[in-house]
Amino acid sequence: MITLSATATTGNTLLWYIAATGGVGSTTVPVVSTSSAGTFTYYVSQRNAALVEGPRAAITVLVKPVPLAPTVSSPNIYCLNATSTILNATADAGNNLLWYNAATGGLGSVNIPTTVTSISGIANYYVSQTNAGGCESPRALISVNIIAPPVAPNITAAPYTKLFPGISTTISAASGPTAGNTYAWFKNGITLAGQTGNATVVNMSGNYTLRVTNSNGCVGSSNTIAILDSAKQNLFVYPNPSTGKFQVRYFSDNTNLKPRKITIYNAAGAQVYTASFVMFGAYTPMDIDLSKNGAGTYFIHLMDNDGKNLVTQTIFIY
Repeated sequence: MITLSATATTGNTLLWYIAATGGVGSTTVPVVSTSSAGTFTYYVSQRNAALVEGPRAAITVLVKPVPLAPTVSSPNIYCLNATSTILNATADAGNNLLWYNAATGGLGSVNIPTTVTSISGIANYYVSQTNAGGCESPRALISVNIIAPPVAPNITAAPYTKLFPGISTTISAASGPTAGNTYAWFKNGITLAGQTGNATVVNMSGNYTLRVTNSNGCVGSSNTIAILDSAKQNLFVYPNPSTGKFQVRYFSDNTNLKPRKITIYNAAGAQVYTASFVMFGAYTPMDIDLSKNGAGTYFIHLMDNDGKNLVTQTIFIY
């Protein structure tokens, strides 16, 4: 509400009107409502002690519209220690934003706040917009919820932490995922497809972890279990003795799966077999058939991709 004001000459009395002409003047000062936007005109005159009235002066009151609160997105959910970002609000064309840390009072700032993600919990921010006429809107609430990651269980391996071909071990957590959480297993940082329970069976070396993700996408990681190879330098040949059909395996680093070459000689020193094999895992099986070469003792030479001899093994064919 606004009370109008005018100043009469000494000894004179003010008279108020709602029209430029006609009507009966009032000595009561008008009070203008600001509940509706628009332009409102009032008139005032003065008369002297002889009751002679002067001309009327116009007083125009402009009630400007108040803008609506700016458009915001709320609540905003972040995981603990996520990358901080500035808050987002959209003002109407030609308007400017003002930021507050309380719903009422305080001094607005044109500087956009940046979320603080180092502490879990809820923080509230407020933003209004001002138009060209200097009128300020109500404040809109932006709620920021910082979610702590789920606690990942401790994982253990049993019965082995060292493997060789044909041996596997189980890595497990004490319990499965709780409501709203999901499990995923990783080997050397790579997802093990389809492994979403509280245990996974592995037959290859590597560093294994379990990650727990809650409904907000926040992730907690378990301890790391290192599964090792117990016989990296051994050449496994089986069955041995054999009928001539057998399999050879030798450790290959999963980060270096270059081809391997096998050359086989008989007891007389004659070469009876040579072939290259593409590696696709730590102990890639290499199948060999010497069943047509007859019984005897044979010498297997395994070489790397550059022709360097890695290891030699003997097989007996009956």
